[in-house]
Amino acid sequence: MTRMKVFTAILLFCLPLIGLAGPADSVFIDEVRLVGHKKTRPRVVLREMTFGSGQRLAAEDLDQAVALSYNNLMNTGLFASVEMSYDTATIAEGHTTVTVAMRETWYIYPVPVFSLADRNFNVWWDEQKRSLDRVNVGGKLNYYNFTGQRDKLKLGFTTGYTRSLEASYAFPYLNREGSIGVEANFSNQRRREQNYLTRNNQQEFYSDPHSFVYRRSQANITLSYRKRIYVSHILALGWRSSQVADTIARVLNPDFYGGGRVEQKYFRVGYDFRNDRRDVRNYPWKGMFFSAGIAKEGLGIYGERDGLEVHADYRRYIPFGQGFSFSYGVAGKYSLIRTRQPFLENRAIGFGDNGLTGYQFYVVDGLDMLIWRTGLRREIFKTKLDMGKLVFIDAFRYIPVRVLLSVQFNQGVANAPFVDGSNRLNNNLLTGMGAGVDFVLYYDMVGGIQYNRNHLGEDGVYLNFMMDF
Repeated sequence: MTRMKVFTAILLFCLPLIGLAGPADSVFIDEVRLVGHKKTRPRVVLREMTFGSGQRLAAEDLDQAVALSYNNLMNTGLFASVEMSYDTATIAEGHTTVTVAMRETWYIYPVPVFSLADRNFNVWWDEQKRSLDRVNVGGKLNYYNFTGQRDKLKLGFTTGYTRSLEASYAFPYLNREGSIGVEANFSNQRRREQNYLTRNNQQEFYSDPHSFVYRRSQANITLSYRKRIYVSHILALGWRSSQVADTIARVLNPDFYGGGRVEQKYFRVGYDFRNDRRDVRNYPWKGMFFSAGIAKEGLGIYGERDGLEVHADYRRYIPFGQGFSFSYGVAGKYSLIRTRQPFLENRAIGFGDNGLTGYQFYVVDGLDMLIWRTGLRREIFKTKLDMGKLVFIDAFRYIPVRVLLSVQFNQGVANAPFVDGSNRLNNNLLTGMGAGVDFVLYYDMVGGIQYNRNHLGEDGVYLNFMMDF
């Protein structure tokens, strides 16, 4: 009995030491040391990392964990650069210290607004003849990292083609764990010209220089839950109110709201699931993105809108060879209520992210939509420009630049049971392809020039820009 007690005591004493020693092929993270963050709070940085102090990793997984954490931190938009390193001298002993050296970006952007009212630059340049009447001017104040917790405050106004006021605030780390976020926004718009109909897959407009022909106000509150880094659940509640001129609602298109009504109000509730594992969100090179959701518009309170839609989007990016990346994806929406919807709620291809290569000058309305895309990119070169004393803001003094060749192949179809025969692209398979040169500045500012061609035999050279402000 005495021997058993002695053996048990020795075993209990050795167990903690065995746990600390760990297997020979693992690494214990003694500390994650943060350097260079002046405003950003440490918990924001640590929340976006895939490992932390006091954690043990397989030695072969350490480099990948560092690389993933780097991408996560850069995708926050809080940093102009991030450098991660670890003490290699102690790796053989089974432990190390990781240093994260950050250079914070500029957070306050009080910028003038000069934006186009049209769907894209090419439509404004060609179809609208570069008309300055179709330009919005004003100002915006974008304050990122408002309290050092990755929160965003946005205020703005515009005048010109569209007069608008907008305000929003997003706080992504509401609880101690940083898993719950909230966002609230409000906007009001007034326009003297409004698209009231689609004919020959072109937008037709009605304008009145003496009065506003379209007004819209909306408010939203959104709750998000992100237990892990990459997966989010998003619940949104919104309110919409809009009015249109009598001429549009009762003469030009009685189906604008339906029944010749000049006003529409409704509440909206929606849920989205999102799994985002892309390395760079504005210009992915590897990884995966998947989202799916459902939205109900009209909750029976006003009795003027009855829509129920499911939607999904999947994209995959696969690097291979020397400087190549292949991508493919599919996106779509389906209306569970199979009745005619208000004109502005019946949009499919050509709006927002649902564009097709080669169809920049067309819009395709529809209850349902399906788009699939493939692409190939080849990096030509990348460098970092040192602007020196020409740039007085340290965050923008060094400009990472990448230049790439890209080719694309897209197909899509929009199901439009209530659209007349004048719109030939509806209910037909659309095919487009393109090739061009892409330019990536900093981490997420993307521009390019492309040659595109569609199934109608039409081709042309187009410009595209994508910048987050």
